[in-house]
Amino acid sequence: MKNAIDFVRFALSHAKRETVPSGAKLPLDADECGTEPWEYLPGTSGETATDELLESKFADFYRHLGWQRERYDRLTENFVRQKVRLSDSQGLMNAYTGMEATPNYCYSAWCTDKGAISEIKRPFALGEAVFFMDADGRAIHTGFICGTLGGEPLVVEARGLAFGVCVTKLSERPWTHRGLITKRLIYEENCYDEQIVIKRQKPFVRGEGVIYLQRALNSLGYYCGSADGVAGEHTLYALKEFLTAHATKAGL
Repeated sequence: MKNAIDFVRFALSHAKRETVPSGAKLPLDADECGTEPWEYLPGTSGETATDELLESKFADFYRHLGWQRERYDRLTENFVRQKVRLSDSQGLMNAYTGMEATPNYCYSAWCTDKGAISEIKRPFALGEAVFFMDADGRAIHTGFICGTLGGEPLVVEARGLAFGVCVTKLSERPWTHRGLITKRLIYEENCYDEQIVIKRQKPFVRGEGVIYLQRALNSLGYYCGSADGVAGEHTLYALKEFLTAHATKAGL
């Protein structure tokens, strides 16, 4: 399980900075938002743009919606050259969790305490999902509560081809339903992933917590290689050196 606030921070790092309202209350400093902005493309979860990918999405999706090729090419003309990464609305969650789902599966299988926005009276939670429902009652688009502005909830979403990943006020978009993604996220402000015990074993201990450890060790001069989330020999050696040095200083 992953922490909802960390997911929000991840999503905001991929939102276009110019869409973050001034004065917004977020779980991330404003200058940390949009450090790696992503663009929108249906059926993607963080993939890098290629000519083949763009061509297939036009043929399989946009052409059937009646889009003119000129408009599509104009909106995507720099994607490949700039090596932008792409996501659809559910793709932000899929990229973060490493699990594939559609908006409807997220709502039906991953969410609890859910229903129509007009019928749920509890406050919104950071990382809570909001949805558009179609006429058949299926969720077709996902956004995520990422903060507030003057008391109004803000939503981060991969909005569409002309917008990319952006932040908007809840009232500015026709969201109909909401729910807590409790099957994939922990909604406790100071609760993070379950405790990880780092030890020599095979397969190696791995996970997001290992990435944070590796980054911290590297920044302190205890080099353990790239922060890949795998507690291999380099990581174990760096951790041992750190513990030995600090245990000695502390007289332990």
